[in-house]
Amino acid sequence: MERQVVDKSAVRRSAERSTRVSAKLEGRVVPQDFVRSPKVEKFVAARTPAKAVPV
Repeated sequence: MERQVVDKSAVRRSAERSTRVSAKLEGRVVPQDFVRSPKVEKFVAARTPAKAVPV
């Protein structure tokens, strides 16, 4: 089988589709209208690294 050049956007779409399908199979699908509680937002913010500010 010959090698083929694949566009980066095609690879990204494939990865996104695979991730969505995998999450659905594992029961990890979150409805679009879902809103996190303030407690969870605070937890996520605490675990997210701060962005570096350019000098």
